[in-house]
Amino acid sequence: LFAFLFLPMDESSPHEPLLLSKGDSLVDVKKTHLLVSSTKWILKVTMWVIFIAWATFIFLYPSEFMSNLSQKLIQATTGTVFGITGSIFLLFSGPILIIAFLSIAYLIISGEEELQEKKSPKYPCFQLWTFPVIVDGPFGVVSAAELIGILFFSVYIIWAVSAYAVQNLSILSKLQLTFKEESYLM
Repeated sequence: LFAFLFLPMDESSPHEPLLLSKGDSLVDVKKTHLLVSSTKWILKVTMWVIFIAWATFIFLYPSEFMSNLSQKLIQATTGTVFGITGSIFLLFSGPILIIAFLSIAYLIISGEEELQEKKSPKYPCFQLWTFPVIVDGPFGVVSAAELIGILFFSVYIIWAVSAYAVQNLSILSKLQLTFKEESYLM
């Protein structure tokens, strides 16, 4: 009755899997995972580099060096179909469009990966995006991250206005104008 338990299994036994893995598929999966993860990393780094370069360009645009550089770039591309408007659009919006296309490639490569849940810390800590700094102010409840953004924007506005004022004053000092005429032009 139990004789089939003691019989040796032959090659066509129903207890053996039909598709035997010889270890090659595991190597292919590791190579594919390495390729996908390295490609995703390269895309992330490229997007960050483009974004930081674009933000630096926008922030330093009021300086004389960046203003001259942007004028050279605009003059180099004004002969296109779109003229000067297209050149300015390309200069300021081109990096964001490149980031958008790279992010589409990143999402396609990522596929439908499961988002990993973040582990909660063992001890309570403050988070910049949720920690309220100003509760009853003109902007309502302002978190620490929002306050940092508001401060950066305010510093940028002050710096940009002062940079443009210094440039205008240097141009006006080259002209032979009275103080009253200079104040009209400012």
